[in-house]
This record gives sequence, structure tokens and C-alpha cells, in this order.
Amino acid sequence: MKKTVKSIICLILSAIMIMSVALTGFAADAKVSSCGENCEFYPTVIVPGLGQSSVCVTDGNGNFVLDKDGKKISAFPAYIQINKIISKMLLPVLGSLATQRDLGMSDAFADVIDTLFGINACDNNGKIVTNKVTEKFPHSYAECSDYEIGVINTHVPFEMYPTALPKDHIYYFSYDSFDNHIGLANELYDYIQMVKEQTGHDKVNLVPLSQGASVVSAMLEYRPEVMDQLHKVMFVVPAIGGSIIIGDVFNGRINFLDKDYLYNGFLEEIRLLDEYTARLIEVLVRILPDEIVMATLEKGVKHLVENIMIKSTSMWALCPPEDYPSAAKKYLSSPEMAAIKEQTDKYYQAQLHAHDNIQKLVDKGVQVFDVVEYDYPVINVGENWNKMNGDFIIHVSSTSLGAYSANCGETLPDGYAQKNTHCSDPSHNHISPDKVIDASAGLLPDTTFYFDGQRHDLTAHNDVILRLAMRLIADDEIKDVYSSPEFPQFISGRDVRKLNELIKTAKALDTSKLNSSDKAELEAALAETERVMADNLTTSDDFARCEKKLTDCLVKAGAFKAEKEKNPAFLRKISNFLFDNFGTDGYSEIPGLTVKLLFEKIRNLFK
Repeated sequence: MKKTVKSIICLILSAIMIMSVALTGFAADAKVSSCGENCEFYPTVIVPGLGQSSVCVTDGNGNFVLDKDGKKISAFPAYIQINKIISKMLLPVLGSLATQRDLGMSDAFADVIDTLFGINACDNNGKIVTNKVTEKFPHSYAECSDYEIGVINTHVPFEMYPTALPKDHIYYFSYDSFDNHIGLANELYDYIQMVKEQTGHDKVNLVPLSQGASVVSAMLEYRPEVMDQLHKVMFVVPAIGGSIIIGDVFNGRINFLDKDYLYNGFLEEIRLLDEYTARLIEVLVRILPDEIVMATLEKGVKHLVENIMIKSTSMWALCPPEDYPSAAKKYLSSPEMAAIKEQTDKYYQAQLHAHDNIQKLVDKGVQVFDVVEYDYPVINVGENWNKMNGDFIIHVSSTSLGAYSANCGETLPDGYAQKNTHCSDPSHNHISPDKVIDASAGLLPDTTFYFDGQRHDLTAHNDVILRLAMRLIADDEIKDVYSSPEFPQFISGRDVRKLNELIKTAKALDTSKLNSSDKAELEAALAETERVMADNLTTSDDFARCEKKLTDCLVKAGAFKAEKEKNPAFLRKISNFLFDNFGTDGYSEIPGLTVKLLFEKIRNLFK
């Protein structure tokens, strides 16, 4: 459970932020591609998303700080130092537990936030000021070392999905997600020039993922000459219009600071914990009075936002344009924040011009594609999480460049006619089969692919998206959503990790001791699973069915034991009883409240 709780905390904080040093130049001696003048491929630059680059902690002398296993320590989303957490929190927590008063616990937690996330601190010019380094790749994938290949494949698993594109035509632009957005836009422009020089090509493909789209959007605004240097752009779940999570956080619309919601529903609806664990935490958190719990969270959020996030211009670049003016007024009005505001105002204009700049690309003959995920509620950190469709991290209108959608769990009204905002062909039907999305309202209705029920942070585990990306960047056969029956406009989302592991286990299993019936059942389940995996058009229900069937066969074959599901019913009753009768009070407050309620009932009897 501790591991689960730790994971959820890290993910929440990453989403909220969603939650390096400037690039000083690229290696001049990198190997030049051997392709000839008539090369059929364009070099492709991957611009990864939030936290998809290796940003490492260094000491004061520029040496990497290593963990006990000799591995470099990541600085994203924070510099986790368990010893410091314990030393700062232990006595205040014990004292607060013993006295049921806030004996420095909330202040200690705020100090821990500053310590852990302080590795991402920027100055009043929006420049990183701490000892961390982003590992750069100033050469193609073909020239990467085994270590570099491992780093890249951790985030974008190229090796699992072969492509016709030569490896010396694939480049990975790594960057610090907290770094200065103007600096990053210029770095990307310079990186493209390096790629052109190394390959001898006059144009490149770009594949911006998530936050990477904000870097590309800034570059298109600040360095418009790059438009003539692009052959194809494939956006993948792009944060073109920011993330509503950041908009909510910057404007103080934070759900878990509402104690009634925190104690009754927040953890379960966050969709990262099973109900058993969520209810258990709801019961255990009452070991402290709610005043202490809320003070701790409020101070932690305040320090994270005010000491880290608002000085990162890249975090501001993830704020939706409709939320920026009010957030800027709240945090960037003071004279000491003037330099940051000047820069964030500049990117605000880039956001407002983003659709126009992308249209300029199209008008210049650049092929522009988009991959959108939908019908997965935005993580419930902010108040607007259930008021729009999303992919867990970004709302659909941002990733789709303006497509219209029903809310998650709902459908478009009966008789709804597509808006055709950007589609003039009456024969085109851009309404999703589930009647949730009207793609005709998006900027690129004919070149935007939609994945139903796909979670943003699991995009790298959707094999169909990766296969589509490999096809699009390798050749020009797929020109739109009508080009290939393998890749229609609307496709079901999926996560292939567990099925891949089950297939691997099944193939490695010694079946010689199985009876003929069990062996035949296992072989049939394996064959069905592989067929489903190879078909782009299978649904999430197909995946779930195969997963259960193959798991049951492997359990029967003795490959592993069946997982025992924990029944949350008892904990649900306890949590609901406590909330219904005692609100958010801690256990130390309940006896006094019980006596008070008892006296009120006795008094009412004698009235």
C-alpha cells in the first residue's frame, strides 16, 4: 500500500505541474547521414512531453549524483531524498499525532515541498538556477550509445515498433520541462538546423508529444521561418491549448482543498487507486484532526505553486489561454515578476495564434496530423475535471485544436448535426460512432485521429498509436483518415503492457505436463490474444476478454496464482458512516461530538 500511496502522490504532483540548463551548442563532430541526394526519407525530430527527457541531479562541481546502485538520480518531478523527508517530518508528525495539534507538521511539509521540488526552481527571469543537467542527444538514434537508447526507449519505445525510417534519420530533442520556454523554442530551432546539416536535407518532420507541442507552438510564433523547413508535423495528444489542470491550479480551483470532497470521493475518483485503498486512506487520515490535514495540504500547494511553478515559464505555457489573464493578474502583477510576465505574455499571444500558425503550415503544403485521446475524465485535481471531455491530463478541445465533444459519460444530443466548422465536404461524417466527438469542429478534421478511452500518460503503451506514428513519419501513403482501413478516424484506446506480459509467460511455459484439454484451451487463448493484439480495430472490451481468458488459463496451468480481489464493501461502510455522522472530524474529535449530539437529543426529548 505504501508503494501505491507514494505512486499516487507523485502522479498527482506531476499532473499539477502538469505538473535545465540552457543548451550551449550541439556536437559539431556528430556523424553525418550517409543518405544520397535522392533520399526518400525526411529526418524526423521527436519533441517529447512532460518529463520524457533525462534531467539529472548534479553536485556543485557538475558531477552526476548517483543512487546506491550507481545510477543517475532524476530531477523530475522532484529530487526525492527520503532521509531529508524523514528528518524534517518525523518529529512534527509524531508531536502532532500525540497532541492532536499542529506542532509544526504543516510547516515541515511545506519545507519538504521546497526541498524536493526546489531542484526545479527558477529565478525572476524564468531561468533554472539549480544543479541539474538535461542529457542531450546531438546526433541521430543510429549514433546513440546503448545507454542513450535505453533512456529514449524508456519514454518512446522505438525498438518495439520497427519502421522503414532509417535510424540515422530519427532524432530526439530532449529538454527540461521546467526550463525557459523562449529558450527552448530557440533551442529546438537550432536543433533542426543541426539535423538538416547532419542529414543534408532541407526539411524535417516533427513529432511533438504533449508538452512538446507547446515548445513547437512557441517556435512557430517566434521563428516563423522554420515553417519553410518542415515537411510533416504529427502532433500526438498536444497541449496546444494547455491543460485545464494547470488553469485550475493557477487560479486556485483545487478540489482536494475542499475537505468534504477530500474525505468523501476524491481518492476514488482520481482513478489511480482501487476503491479498497482509497477507502482505507479515508479511514486512516482521521487519525489527525481535519484542521491539521487541511493546513498541511494548503501550505504544501502554496509553496509548490508560488515557489516553483509560477517562475517556470514552461509551466505557464501549459495554462489554457482562457485562464491565463486571471492567473497572471494573481501571480505576475508585482514588479519583481515583470520579466517573467513579459515572457508569458509573449507565449499567451503564441497560444492565441496557434491555430492560425498551424493553418499557415497547411497552406504552405506541410502535412499536419493530430492524434487525440478522449472520453477519459481529466484527473480530478481541479474543479473543472468533470465539466469537459479529456484524456486524464489534457482537455479534448486543446489536443484536438477545437473539436466539439460531449462530456465524459455523455453523448451529443439526439439529432445533432456536425458543425462543419473546418470541413466543407458534405460527404464526410466526422461524428464518432459513440456520438461523443464532432471532429468537424477541429482545425484538421481530415487528418486528426481519435482514440476512445485512452489515458494520456499511457499513450506510449498504445501500440496502434505508435504504429500509426511510424507509418506517418516513414512514408506519405497515409494522407488522411480515409487513406487506410487499418487507421480510421475513430479507434478504441488500449494498453498492451499486461497482454504482452501474458503472451510472453504463455510462450515460455512448459506445457508438456498439462492435460490435452488444458493445453488446447491455453493455445486457443494465446492464439486469440495474438489475433486481437495484431488487429488495430479491436476494442477495449476485446482486450479485457482476452486478458481474463489468458490469465485464467495460466493460473490453471500453474504459471502464477490468481490475484485475490480485496472487497471494499466494509471499508466503504465505515468511511460513509464516519462522513455521514461526523463530517471530516478526526477520531480525537469524535467522542466530544458524540457526547454533544447525545445531550442535544436528550434535551429535545424534554422540550
